Amino acid sequence: MSSVEAGVDHQTLSGYLAGVERAIKQALPEPEWLVAELSSFTVTGKGAVFLDLLESADGREVAKAKGVMFANVARRVLEQWRASTGGIPEAGMRVLVKVRADFSVQYGFQLQVTQIDPSYTLGEMQAKLQQIISTLTAKGWYDMQRSLASPSGFWKVAVVSPHEAAGLADFKRDADILSEAGVCQFEYFSATFQGAGCSESIRGALLQVHERNQEARFDLVCVIRGGGAKADLAWLNDMQLAAWICRFPVPVFTGIGHQVDECVLDLVAHRKFDTPSKVIGYLKSSLQAEAAGLRARMEQVASRISRLAADQLPLLERQGSRFGGLSQRFVHGQKAAQERAWSDFARLATLRTSEDTKTLLRAPEAFSRLAGGLCSAQRAKIALVSSQVASRASLVVERGRVRLDTACLVYDKTNPLTLLSRGFALVRGVDGEIISSAQQARDALKLDLAFADGHVIAAVESH
Repeated sequence: MSSVEAGVDHQTLSGYLAGVERAIKQALPEPEWLVAELSSFTVTGKGAVFLDLLESADGREVAKAKGVMFANVARRVLEQWRASTGGIPEAGMRVLVKVRADFSVQYGFQLQVTQIDPSYTLGEMQAKLQQIISTLTAKGWYDMQRSLASPSGFWKVAVVSPHEAAGLADFKRDADILSEAGVCQFEYFSATFQGAGCSESIRGALLQVHERNQEARFDLVCVIRGGGAKADLAWLNDMQLAAWICRFPVPVFTGIGHQVDECVLDLVAHRKFDTPSKVIGYLKSSLQAEAAGLRARMEQVASRISRLAADQLPLLERQGSRFGGLSQRFVHGQKAAQERAWSDFARLATLRTSEDTKTLLRAPEAFSRLAGGLCSAQRAKIALVSSQVASRASLVVERGRVRLDTACLVYDKTNPLTLLSRGFALVRGVDGEIISSAQQARDALKLDLAFADGHVIAAVESH
C-alpha cells in the first residue's frame, strides 16, 4: 500500500520550493558584498549579463554560483566600470560584487548582482604587481634587462604583437619604410595579449624569437600591443611572463599602449614606451642620428685627404720636374747606344765571309725586332702604370687633382730604378765607366751589370 493511500502528509514540488524561497528571503533579506573570481561573464544582446562566480583554494574549487544582472542594472554597473578601467569585467578577474540571494520556483537559485566595485579589482591588480616585483627582486632578476648593453645598431628587430592589432599597424607604417630602404629588417611574431591564455601565448612567441636568435642574432625585441582597457593590464601582470622578459638575452623594448598605468613588463624591460608608435619613432630617430654621424666622419676624412694632397703637391711637382730631365737624358742615351750597336754590326758584316755576312745581316734584323718588341712592351707597361696612377690619384684627391696626376705619372716614367726593374741593365766597366758599345764591352774584358736588385760581374767572350 502506497504512502498516499496510507494518508501520509505530502505537498507539491512548487509548494515545497515556494517554502524554500520564503526561507531564503527571511534568512538573507539584505544584499551582501562578497569576493569571488569571475569564471565567465557574458553580455546578451538585450543588455542583460550572465556570470559565474567561483571560489578556489589550493587550486581546488570550493564554491560556485550563477549570477545575473538585469539590463537596467547592467547598464549602470558597466558604465561605472568603463569609467574606471576603460573596459568591461572579464573572466579570470577577482571582483568585489554586491549580491542578493534569489530563489525562483521556476528557475532555481541564483545571485542577483547589483554592483561591482572596480576599485577593488584595480587594487588587486596593483597588489599582484607589487608581489611580482618583490619576487623578481628577491631572485635577482628584476634589473637583468637593464643591465644588458644597449644595442649599437638596429639592423635586425623581432616584433611580438597581437595579429592585426591597431598598434601593430601604426608600428609597421614606419617599419616598412625602414625595411624597404634596407636600413633595418623586421620579423614579426603573433601572440594574444588578453585573456586567460595571454601569458602562455606571449611566452610561446618569445620562445620562437629565442630559437630564431640562435640562427641569426636579433639586435632588439619589441613587445607591443597598442591601446586597451586598464583592466586588460591584469593579463600582462604575470609572474612567469615577467621572468621570461627579465632573463631574455636580447634587449626588450615595450610599447603596451598605456601612458599612465604600467604593467610589470614595462617595469622589467630594457626600455619602455607609451605606445608602439613611439617605439618605432625612437628606432627611426636613432638610425637617422647614426647615419648623420657616419656622414660627418666621412666628410672629415675627405677634408683631411684634401689638405694632405694640397700639402704634398709642391713637393711632387719638384720631384716630377727633376726626374723628367733625368728620364730624357736616359732615353737619349739608350737610343744612341742602339744606333752605335747597329753601326758596329754593319762594319763587322763587311769584313766577314759571305756566310758570316748573311748571319750578321740577319742579326741586326733580329736585334731590331727584339728591340722593337722590348720598346713596345715597355710602352704598354708605362701606359698601364700611368693609367693606374691616374686612377688612384683621382680617388684620393676627389676627381680634380690633374697636376698631381701628371707629377705622379712623370715620376713613374722617369725613375731609373723603374726602368731597371723592367729588364734593362746599366753596363759599366770595372772602373765604373759606362759601356755604350759592343767594342767597349770587348775591350773591357769584365763588365759590371747593374740591375734593379743588385750588381753582377760578367766576363766578356769575343766571337
